Amino acid sequence: MAIGLWAVAAGLGAKTIDVSSQPAQLLQSGDSLTFLFSDSSYAQHATSMGLAASPSQIFFNLSSVPLNSAGHFTAVVESADGSASALFPGPLQWTSGMVQTSGYDGAGSVLVGSLMLSSALSQEIFEGTEAELTLLYVGPDITVGLPGNALRNDLTISLTGQGTSVGAMDYGVTLSSGQAIVAPEPDPASMLVAMGVLLCALSVALKRFGRLRA
Repeated sequence: MAIGLWAVAAGLGAKTIDVSSQPAQLLQSGDSLTFLFSDSSYAQHATSMGLAASPSQIFFNLSSVPLNSAGHFTAVVESADGSASALFPGPLQWTSGMVQTSGYDGAGSVLVGSLMLSSALSQEIFEGTEAELTLLYVGPDITVGLPGNALRNDLTISLTGQGTSVGAMDYGVTLSSGQAIVAPEPDPASMLVAMGVLLCALSVALKRFGRLRA
């Protein structure tokens, strides 16, 4: 976890490009993928049932052809305006599994993450109709994606709360390129301070360089 947190500095990428329609994407250490998605379907469904419009939990999975990598990801969900964010427990690594889509059916690798949100934080993140999920990669070069699929369709996000679950709509995905900086593992007290500082840096940097939307 410590290495993942210290590597958040890699989010300070030199360029951001739209890769929504790419069937595969090379990821180098320090690169990040940011998926833009909407929670409007969940909000409408929950409201119609008399439930809170903001979800209490987020699940996601990213599918790819089989990968054998020692790398890992740090995942962050953020409001579209960058004012609120939450870090997924991690770091996250690929697991082996079977993948079935309209264009691919066979062995694959899957990256899975889940996050519980307090009511107040969820309302802040989903105050608008859109939010973003950023996956920061640290490790050896890998190429992710599924044949016959656009990269934006390789990710699925589910929003749940109070007994209801609805899939989120993915709008697009951008790639931010950068070079990871991995520092020695800090002591526990320093790590807590570093977590806050680096998350703020990631948010500010991503907003500074902007995002292209599909």
